Amino acid sequence: MPMASVTQDAYCPRCGGKDFVKNGRVRNMQRFRCRSCSLNFVDEPKHRWPPSSKLINIMFARAGEGPETALEIARVDRWILEAKEHHPWFIRALAEFAVNNASRRGETLESLLIRTWELYAHITERHPEPFYDVLAPDLYLDMFIIGDEPFRNELRDWLAAHSSHSNFAG
Repeated sequence: MPMASVTQDAYCPRCGGKDFVKNGRVRNMQRFRCRSCSLNFVDEPKHRWPPSSKLINIMFARAGEGPETALEIARVDRWILEAKEHHPWFIRALAEFAVNNASRRGETLESLLIRTWELYAHITERHPEPFYDVLAPDLYLDMFIIGDEPFRNELRDWLAAHSSHSNFAG
């Protein structure tokens, strides 16, 4: 029985699923377990930054308009390190960047993916090619999960056309 009726806007942060059950409490907050991917999560985590906010703060820091206090600097430095380690939040933030920019006028999926990989290079200060085989599947999966149906169809077609596996689109 889905618990979405208890928390209308709750969804699994990993797979986006809405089929979850109560699974104890943590720090006085109700914890849930996603039935699709088994992730434990809380509906409204305390003191957590959304992936897109972390990404924006890193971008400001890279542009020289970053944090001022020692705590803020340490936080952004940690996020940059996590980005270089391909933490799930960073992959999700890149996917959100791509999906949110997909509807820009004159933007093709090809140019959007190039801009996404350029953002990766800007944030991590390294060329993405050596990491492509490890990072791309998770990135494209997150893009597929959070994108709307037309975006998913376009991404599926692009991946099928650019995949070395002829059975991908199946």
